[in-house]
Amino acid sequence: MEDFLTWIGWYGLKYAYLFLIILALAALEVQIEGKYGWMKKIPTWRIRSKIFGFFMGGKDLTGYLFYMLILLLLLFHLPFFGGVAWSLNAEIEIIYLFLLLSVFWDLLWFVLNPYYGIKRLKKEYVYWHKQWIFGMPIDYVRGVIISFVIACLSYPLGTIKWALAFFVFAVGTTLVVTVVSFLKGKR
Repeated sequence: MEDFLTWIGWYGLKYAYLFLIILALAALEVQIEGKYGWMKKIPTWRIRSKIFGFFMGGKDLTGYLFYMLILLLLLFHLPFFGGVAWSLNAEIEIIYLFLLLSVFWDLLWFVLNPYYGIKRLKKEYVYWHKQWIFGMPIDYVRGVIISFVIACLSYPLGTIKWALAFFVFAVGTTLVVTVVSFLKGKR
């Protein structure tokens, strides 16, 4: 039992660290985009891709996002170039974490953006999220479901790690929402 708690602790710290990365990325994107989401006013190329559109609720792929995703995938694979042995289970973890953190990264953009906030994450305010389900962008639902299905490929550890990552990201997001709401109330 003690080994399991130590294991949970280390993975919890790892996922908390990843949460800090996506929090920083969301804050950076708020600074870059301001009130214009999906790089509307930023000089970047855009292409329509059926594959990307499926995963991203019909949105175009932008040059900014393309290179940001490549950068993140390269960083996620960095441990394999520092002595960590590659394995299929490690690759599966990278893929499901990448998909899961993408959902929370986007959600945090709304939480941190003074022009939106969590209350304006609605279809009538957010023109770039074209498809919605259950009151949220469909790509959030797809991202969570697909990441979980991929985690199931390394059952049972993959599903336990996925649940822990989801929990850490959800708690972190809730804390950020609480702090941002508190700070807005102080103004």
